[in-house]
Amino acid sequence: MPVRFYNRNIPDECHQQMRAFGKAGRDITWVAFAPGANRFSVVASDGTFLNRNIPDECHQQMGELSKNSAKIVCVAFPPDGGNSFSIVNSQGVFFNRNIPDECHQQMGELSKNGAKIVCVAFPSGGGNSFSIVNSRGVFFNRNIPDECHEKMGELSKNGAKVTCVAFPRQGGNRWSVVNDKGIFFNRNIDDEAHMIIKFQSSVYGPVRIVAFDGDGNGWSITSAVTKSETVCDATRCATIAAIYQNVQARLEGKVVGYSCTVGGSFVSSFAQGWARTSADSPAVRFLSSTKTTVASVAKFVTTVAAIRVLAKRGVGLDSAIGGHLPSDWKLDPSVSSITFRQLLSQSSGIKNYANISQEYAALKTFFTQKVDTKKDTKCQGSAVTDLDDPINPNDKSRCYSNYNFAILRVLLPMIDGFVDDPAKRAAKLAEAFVKIVQDNVFGPVGVTGVSAKPPASGYAFSYKFPGTAKGVDWGDTTLSVGAAGWYISAEDIAAVLHSLCRKDGRILTPAQVQDMETTVMGWDKAKDAKGNRWVQKNGGWGASGTTISTSVALFGGGIFGALFLNSDVSGEPGLGAETVLHDAYLAALKPKP
Repeated sequence: MPVRFYNRNIPDECHQQMRAFGKAGRDITWVAFAPGANRFSVVASDGTFLNRNIPDECHQQMGELSKNSAKIVCVAFPPDGGNSFSIVNSQGVFFNRNIPDECHQQMGELSKNGAKIVCVAFPSGGGNSFSIVNSRGVFFNRNIPDECHEKMGELSKNGAKVTCVAFPRQGGNRWSVVNDKGIFFNRNIDDEAHMIIKFQSSVYGPVRIVAFDGDGNGWSITSAVTKSETVCDATRCATIAAIYQNVQARLEGKVVGYSCTVGGSFVSSFAQGWARTSADSPAVRFLSSTKTTVASVAKFVTTVAAIRVLAKRGVGLDSAIGGHLPSDWKLDPSVSSITFRQLLSQSSGIKNYANISQEYAALKTFFTQKVDTKKDTKCQGSAVTDLDDPINPNDKSRCYSNYNFAILRVLLPMIDGFVDDPAKRAAKLAEAFVKIVQDNVFGPVGVTGVSAKPPASGYAFSYKFPGTAKGVDWGDTTLSVGAAGWYISAEDIAAVLHSLCRKDGRILTPAQVQDMETTVMGWDKAKDAKGNRWVQKNGGWGASGTTISTSVALFGGGIFGALFLNSDVSGEPGLGAETVLHDAYLAALKPKP
């Protein structure tokens, strides 16, 4: 059965040997690490194995147990080191040296009546501590964490069988358990390892091997490839795995860090690199759960919130905004008549890009100015920050402006029943807007913790590749959120995009999702240059030479995706998240069978 593996901080020779086995068509069936550095055993599907710095007797006995068409299925090393090991082959024969007596005896008990041992594992504490599982799903544990024992019981219900138990070298209540149904449970293992187990289980198939290396710094995860979700439009198809692989190939070693989600019927996410480098010590890996500021992807979030709240409050998208702003704002008729649909589709007549602070005072000044209807101001780009007569009510053609979305930080709370407090209005409106988005965009799909201010720790900074210079912390954007801002992870946005892509009604109705696409509300575009469906919103922020680049999209015959980068892409100046995601999709397309 084909497999997919991912390694972190294991001996390079072990990693290279796993790759070599795979290229030769011999898939990995077991990986084990002996205590200490550069000590490992790798077994392939044809029974071939390679050992490095393990006990000589272990190596010899693996050869003996591989005779007469038998193959090694499990190798395990107790934490004590020395000449201690356990080997099991495909015919149920095992050989143990210097392991706990009870473990040896119980392996015999669990090998009766045709049953065979499939996994032996030893916690780091040493002594009489072990876990044994046989081919019928029966297991025996001694002096392992209580919770691990209990979870093995839960993962053995309804005909399921535990297939692998693993314990990190750090000890304590740390472990991983997987069963033959693709269900797993991890406790206090490395965060990236947990992410990879989730990712590979979703995209490729059930995890078969979890192994923690001998010096406590790394791990190896191998999954059976039993899934290949393919999503098709009328003429072409793309596999989710291929899109992920194309993104990874484009970005590996070329960005400081990134997180990505791609999906169709299921949700998955992946990340690589660094959210923070050693220049902002301590270094923090980028995970799919890592929050990062998403820049103008906030406009997509704000649009979803606006459509939902307006519908709940009985306010039509084609209603004018006049009467929904604070009573002390005196609006020109040309401003008062702007509709919500025009704001969300960038067709309000505002011609100023507004690449400036979007705090309350700036919004009030802008939206209460007098409008000269005789002027014919043209749409301006991001370089223009101070524009005379920036509102042209005679030209409602599409023109990108941050004002169109920042003003919803004021409008939505007012529509949703905001109790005014003029002395603290700016802060309280922002607080109310944040809660509206949390409750109406993320809450319906079970996502918590999204905010316009960064979490206490672990969020991503932006960098200039390779990240050796200090990055930029974008800080709290609560008072200006709406057109930009929000700290969101790939996992967070995946849940939202999945719901909209499937049109499941949890956030928006199918009709609302379709209206959002048809009139390009909250999106930058609905098609790419070749006419392919590419319903996409991107974002980008830069400061002190650093870059944040973000993109969310619905595309193909029912695929969603998002990509968040926290640096420039080395060797490809100006390349952003949208292009990487778009190219990865196009490269994955194949003619429909």
